[in-house]
Formats: sequence, C-alpha cells, structure tokens
Amino acid sequence: MEPYTPDIRQSQESLVVEGLLTDQPGIQTIYLSRSSPYSDPGFIPERDCLVRVVDENGNSYLFYDQGEGVYQRFMMASQLVRGTAYKLSILTTEGKEYESNYEILPFPCPLIDSVYFETETVGTFDPEQPLEGIQFYIDLDAEEDQARNYRWELVETWEYYAAHIITDYYDGELHKMDDPFKYHHCWYTGRISNIYTSSTKHSVSNRINRYPLYFVSNQTNRLKIRYSLLVKQFSLSDEAYQYWDQMRRQHQESGGLYETQPAQIRGNVYNINDPEELVLGFFNVASSLDKRIFVDAQSELGFPPIDCTLDTIYNMYEIPPPVYYPVYMRSLNPMGGPPYGVGRGICFDCTTEGGSTVKPDFWE
Repeated sequence: MEPYTPDIRQSQESLVVEGLLTDQPGIQTIYLSRSSPYSDPGFIPERDCLVRVVDENGNSYLFYDQGEGVYQRFMMASQLVRGTAYKLSILTTEGKEYESNYEILPFPCPLIDSVYFETETVGTFDPEQPLEGIQFYIDLDAEEDQARNYRWELVETWEYYAAHIITDYYDGELHKMDDPFKYHHCWYTGRISNIYTSSTKHSVSNRINRYPLYFVSNQTNRLKIRYSLLVKQFSLSDEAYQYWDQMRRQHQESGGLYETQPAQIRGNVYNINDPEELVLGFFNVASSLDKRIFVDAQSELGFPPIDCTLDTIYNMYEIPPPVYYPVYMRSLNPMGGPPYGVGRGICFDCTTEGGSTVKPDFWE
C-alpha cells in the first residue's frame, strides 16, 4: 500500500506579521517571521528588517531589532493618541517593502466586570475518561457607544516546588550545596496560544456574560499550589475582528485530517510593489486593559502522582555516568554525607520544567 501524503500547498516564504500597538505606554512589540511548510513546521525569524510605525500626521517611530524576529520600541503616552490612525512599514534585507492599512487607535477599552472560575468536568475522546479542572469565564457590561468587538489574550503563572532539596551534587567531583533550597521553589509564566474573540455588534446590549476562556485540568501541577491568570482585553476594529475571528474558528476546526484544513488567511499587510504576494498576519491597533485573578490550591481535584522515588547510593562509584552530570543528591544522613538519595533532575531542580526561582512582582 502506498503511503498517503495530503497535498497541502503553502508558500514556504510568506512573510508573517504579528504586530500589536496599544494605547498603553511602554514597550510595543512587532514579531516578523517566515511561514514554514506543513510537513516541516518551525519558527523562521525574519531578521535585520527596518521596521517603523507611522501615524497619519507623518510621525515615524523606528522599532529596534532585538534578534530572532523581535522588534521593539518604548512609546510614550503622547505618541499614542486615541482617534489617530497608525500603519506599519517594513523594509526587508531583500529590499522588499511592506505596509499595513491604517488602523485607528480606539477610545478607551470597556472595563472588565469580572473574571472568575468554576470547577467543571469536561468530556474527552474517551467518554470513560473525563477531565476535571477549572473553567474560567469573563463578564463585560459596556456602554452602548463603547467598543463592540473584543479579543482576549491570556498569560498564566503558577507556583510549584521540586520534590526534593539538593544537599550535594556531583559533576566529576562532589560539592556541597550552599543553599539546599536554591532550585526548590519556582514560578512558571507562559502565554496561552488559544484565540478568544466575541462581538456584540449585532446585539441590542453591549454585554457579554459567561464567555468561556481557558480550561485548566488537574492533569498537571498548575493548580496544586497557586495559580494566576492575566486576562488582556483588546477592543478591535471591524477588520481586525473579522481577521481574529477567522483565526479563532480555524484554530478550533483544524483538529484533524478531515476537519477544516488550515487556510491562508490574509491580514492587513501587503507588499507595496506586489499586492498579489501572500502576506500572513495582522498589524493591530487597539485600546487595552488587564485583569488578573488568583486561584488557591485546588486540592479537592486530585493530581496525578509524579515518580520522584530516590535510589540510595553509599559511595561515588555508584554515581550515574557523566552524561547525567550534574547529578543532584539529597543526603539521607541527618549529619550530612552518605548515604545519598539520587533521582531524576526534574525531582530536584524546579527550573528544569521551564520555571524561574525569581518570584514575580505581582505575586500575592
């Protein structure tokens, strides 16, 4: 039988733009990359570009190359004028010039009434194996003359501990750890990739009630100690909303071979000398605001056990080979020294799961 390879055509060199200019003073960021084939997905940064944001009055703001396709600039409140139109301008190292359509910086984003969660059980592909966890919701009650199109970005942070402290470590020589708790306590922060959009444009009231955001299951350690969700709300133009809502639907529907295949969704950026060139992504100008919620330990949910059983060694001849260096150990002797318990690095060093030992400024 011949193997079946789906014929999914996509330019491997399309410019991908992820740009967001908000009304909040501070660092503004533009991400530039190149699309990759479905058969070999990966991130291909677009480096060394000349990136500017230009307003309708001719003011030009240069964004500085931070490497890996990231371009940033600090913008002051006086440069972010609500009701003013802005566009993105890009010049690549190949000499290609790209621009976005003008987008007007909207007036203030409506306040978020509340972000809250409820304990829920959701179905899976196996009806006998549902998932328990917490479902976040958002409520919004805006004035009739305020924004009607909304998008939300979510950033999660959770606190966790390694199973064991480190009293000693071995990297060819035995060392005593100055601070056994140095890698014991961590916080992980990450952006949630899901897309959330909603519009009240065709509703009588400008109200959103119980809009479902992120579901956090009990299959990880996220809810074991303390969890926080930052909700970033953006008000969108009609064009921006149509783009992001298409992206949301594609994200939800492209779950398998016989679902909707990924589409080449055009945004508002184009090659000024070749309008037919496919450019992906969107330069979004939006008003925004944030709301953060904290969740205490949800111990009633139960969590899958993590195997952090230690093997006991009595001398350094029993240490694992150099490929595992440094080998972290916990002294099992109340006076220190052997015997030692050794195990997987993840059981001793909380940073191996991607977290940081630095407590976030916002953490309560």
